Amino acid sequence: MSGCGCAQSPIAVGGRQPTEPARLPVPCPPSRCADSGRSGSTRCGSSCCDPRQCEHCETIPLRDSAPYRVTATARSIDPTPYYTIAHTHAALDPVVAQTILDSGTGTFPADDGTHNGQHTWLAGVVRVDPASLRGKPAEVTVSASVHVRNDGSSTACRLYGRFALWNGTTPVRTDLLGPPDLPAGGEDDGVIPPTAVPLADVLAGKVVIELNLETGNDDACRVGPKQWTVDSFVLTVRAATPGCGRSFLRTTCRTCDGAVTCTTDTLDGSTPYAPVPPVVPVVSCQDGCAPARPPCLSTDRGNAIVRGSDGCLYAPDTPALDPSPCNAARNTTGGLLVPRIDVTGIAPGGNTGTERSVDIDVTGTRGCPERWRVGARLTPVSGFLNTERQHANLLAKAGADVPVPESDVVLPEAGVYHIDSDVRYSLGSATGGSGYIIGWLRDETADTLLTSFTQIAAINAERQEQQGGTTHIMTEYTVASGPRTVRLHLMFVLTGGKISTAEAGGTDSNGATRMRFLKIRD
Repeated sequence: MSGCGCAQSPIAVGGRQPTEPARLPVPCPPSRCADSGRSGSTRCGSSCCDPRQCEHCETIPLRDSAPYRVTATARSIDPTPYYTIAHTHAALDPVVAQTILDSGTGTFPADDGTHNGQHTWLAGVVRVDPASLRGKPAEVTVSASVHVRNDGSSTACRLYGRFALWNGTTPVRTDLLGPPDLPAGGEDDGVIPPTAVPLADVLAGKVVIELNLETGNDDACRVGPKQWTVDSFVLTVRAATPGCGRSFLRTTCRTCDGAVTCTTDTLDGSTPYAPVPPVVPVVSCQDGCAPARPPCLSTDRGNAIVRGSDGCLYAPDTPALDPSPCNAARNTTGGLLVPRIDVTGIAPGGNTGTERSVDIDVTGTRGCPERWRVGARLTPVSGFLNTERQHANLLAKAGADVPVPESDVVLPEAGVYHIDSDVRYSLGSATGGSGYIIGWLRDETADTLLTSFTQIAAINAERQEQQGGTTHIMTEYTVASGPRTVRLHLMFVLTGGKISTAEAGGTDSNGATRMRFLKIRD
């Protein structure tokens, strides 16, 4: 009441008594008034008695409207009527579109790269359940939200799409998606704020939500095609029932000539209140506001519904959230949002994968623990192979590259690998001679040399000599993508005399040729 009126208590009408007796303005006694020389003003001693400055106030009880949520869905339809962006366009697969509109996850696939500026569209017509309507609302408010992620491989060009609300062929909301130039891996949220639309148009199937995203090339920005993941779509439709909201007091103050100087709405004469329009001058519930037999209300502490002094039931517009810092839920325009955690990567205990070579274990006690245990297990990609074969006869192919397919190991994914090989050999001369065996590792997939030529064994004998053993070849190798096949190659080079035996790359009674690899980092 402060700031409204001339320090008077309001005059009660409508059956509600003020907290103290009303005091009307006291007129200036004519015998004490003298003409002040100003139009419409008289002076009473030292006080100015301008009729336009005198006020009287009255308070009446009113009831506002009760907002409620209407049961609503979005059904996928042909988006062609909503193609408004220049250049090329395509409709999202209707099955994928409906999955998204049902709050699932769907993919806007990248264009094949031949269309400049291509956008892909989905559209969903808003359907409401007439049985969920109360009273006869003339309009409803529609709001929506959605989450998008640029899966790449290109950056989006400037503002890269639109999340819009249509009524027939007229766009009601056309909110562009940003931030500009969203990179691969970037995420964004589209929001359609609460927007009033005629209920008759909703029932007629005219109100449509549209989403389009840039999936093709854009020569102006010099970016290529990109794929999008879309999820977390939420549609909210609300209506209001006049006269079924909260009771409140409206105090109106007027000058002596009837001009309104101020209007104040309060719950109890002092607590400010912003009523939900429209308001009606009633002091009890209207028909349909409350059942003849009031329902039983739970007394549980978590029950947010309360019964008002007028007999009506009241529920908060938004859920009451626990203020605990452990509570990550929050209210959004689309409703209550509970954060979701997507766990991806290598399954616990796995030793191969396309993402990381470490298994992460996270454990915590039930409830909201202050401490969590986070552990990691190294599970690197690795491999080991014995070449279960006889030695290759290098003497028969002196001077030629002799591959050993039985030594093949496959590097399954991108990363940096430690690769080594034990090469078993036999080299001998019956009458004296000289020569040597060399070996190297090669990436057969990329046709790339991993190591330079390594001497496996050498002989320079004046008479009979026979030797055998194992030599080690080791290297680090970086691959950009997998899989890659790595193979051992051998060669015997004769430098003089006569050699009777030159063999390597197999298994004998004294040892074996082995291949090993171990991924050491991504």
